[in-house]
Amino acid sequence: MVLLLAVACVGQLNLDSSDGSGPPGNDSGVEPIPGDTSEEPEDTGDTGEEPDGYDFIFGLDKVHTVEIVLSDEAKHALRMAPKEYVDGAVVVDGEAFEHVGVRLKGSGSFSDLSGKAAFKIDFNRYDADQSFHGKGKLTLNNMTHDETQVHEVVAYAAFAAAGLPAARVGYAWVTVNEEVYGLYSNVETADRDYLERNFGNRDGNLYEGGYPFYPDSWDHADFTSGEVDNFQLETGTDVEWDDLEAVVRAINAADMEPALGELVDLDQYARFQIMESWTGQWDGYAFASNNFRVYVDHGGTEKLHMVPTGLDYCFTSYGGSRMVRASSPLGAQCQGDAACNAHFAEVIEDTMARVEAADLDALMLEAETLTRPYVEDDPRNYIDEKRGLDSSLATMHEWLATQSEKVGRWYGAE
Repeated sequence: MVLLLAVACVGQLNLDSSDGSGPPGNDSGVEPIPGDTSEEPEDTGDTGEEPDGYDFIFGLDKVHTVEIVLSDEAKHALRMAPKEYVDGAVVVDGEAFEHVGVRLKGSGSFSDLSGKAAFKIDFNRYDADQSFHGKGKLTLNNMTHDETQVHEVVAYAAFAAAGLPAARVGYAWVTVNEEVYGLYSNVETADRDYLERNFGNRDGNLYEGGYPFYPDSWDHADFTSGEVDNFQLETGTDVEWDDLEAVVRAINAADMEPALGELVDLDQYARFQIMESWTGQWDGYAFASNNFRVYVDHGGTEKLHMVPTGLDYCFTSYGGSRMVRASSPLGAQCQGDAACNAHFAEVIEDTMARVEAADLDALMLEAETLTRPYVEDDPRNYIDEKRGLDSSLATMHEWLATQSEKVGRWYGAE
């Protein structure tokens, strides 16, 4: 009966924005749209199929529409257990999907359905043959810590510009049972296709670190003997953390740099920490031991690589210039070892040059131009009225203009 109610609701959805449930119309200056840290660990939902034009969901050409339909029973279940999937229906840009898994997500940014809830959509949760153009999941972030609404687009692009693995990001206008929930970022799920695109293979082990089970558990995962078995394997082969235990031993080795260099791409780690400094990611790995993934590349380099995640907290002055001396085990031990610390000096100039060449300010301007009418029409946005959208955007533009010089100075670039 629950499923029939959901399907019936799908058929009744009005894709015309005139009822107030759709995205802003022509009066907002945008084209009408038909019919879109610390991530929680789980199966990635990769269907094993080749994506069929899935790339269209990312980018800044449009804000897509995602209409979620939930029965009363499903909504009650999400109130009781928000991180457990319920059976619902979803319409993406007018394309309807029945029997879709829907759950809430987020840790520090978590909100229930009475606020601006964030969502994980699993298309093949209840039907193994169903996918969204060959992919299993959509990740819809509520951007409640981002007064600009462009943090994730720019931050992930900055990591990519520096030669690091990074998710693609788009935007979605979300409704639940025709009630407007507003503008969301659509962040690429770290699945096997993500690994193939970023590493050239999908044969390694992808782990989630930090607090992978928060808020249900405070168990912390990092490169210490008492915490390594808290890492959550997201995709790959269960080796009982043997590949991560080896890294812990190398960090504590008497001759650390050569031992660690056999297991970890140290140039890549240096770039990663530098970019956490550049983006102001104070809640990431280097400076908080939180919001990170690692990929042990058994299909290529056989080394561990850092993977950024949870970048909505970026571009604030909270960390300031203290964001150069890491507090995390891997970062702190590397910077405390002369040979390992040399990797920062070896890559800093090239890293900053790559970021500057990417013209992230132009990307930001494109993102804010696309999203502004949606932000203004979003009944659930968290933008501080005193600070305001324009002031927040201006501060971030200033950040993009000056941060490379600051970070280069912090890390000793000439």
